[in-house]
Amino acid sequence: MTAFESPPPSFVRPAAWTLRDSTTRDRVRTGARVGLRRTDVDCGAGSTVMLLALAGEVDAANSGWLTVQLSAMITSASTVHTGAAPSSGVVIDLTLVRFCDASGITALVKAFKHARNQRLRLELAGARGRVDRILRLTGIDDVLHLHAEPKDALTALNSRT
Repeated sequence: MTAFESPPPSFVRPAAWTLRDSTTRDRVRTGARVGLRRTDVDCGAGSTVMLLALAGEVDAANSGWLTVQLSAMITSASTVHTGAAPSSGVVIDLTLVRFCDASGITALVKAFKHARNQRLRLELAGARGRVDRILRLTGIDDVLHLHAEPKDALTALNSRT
């Protein structure tokens, strides 16, 4: 998949890392998985917003993959395609994220900086429980807007265009 192709409709999942017992070849431990799904939301008047929904756990095992995927999708959002409206912003939906460590926060900050360089606004939405708490404790809410629901973030982006 290139930066200009839409991802498949289902979640894109990197392979989880697995340790195997060398004598029995049994699976001992499986690493965290994170999924990513893209949806382009038509906001009317020739404007769209890219909604990127994450699911699972974001940690050191998969944050590099996530950074590359978010960067490619943000780049494609800022590029005008024939017959398609350019995106006015990006919403990262964290509703289904169960865990996010420092490397996950780094991936989100890199996505924010890349969106800013592409002249796109980026909003976070749907963080719950521990994920919401860690985002607020680290001060991400001072830089990025955190919305309770993805629809609130979409409305905020649409009202600023």
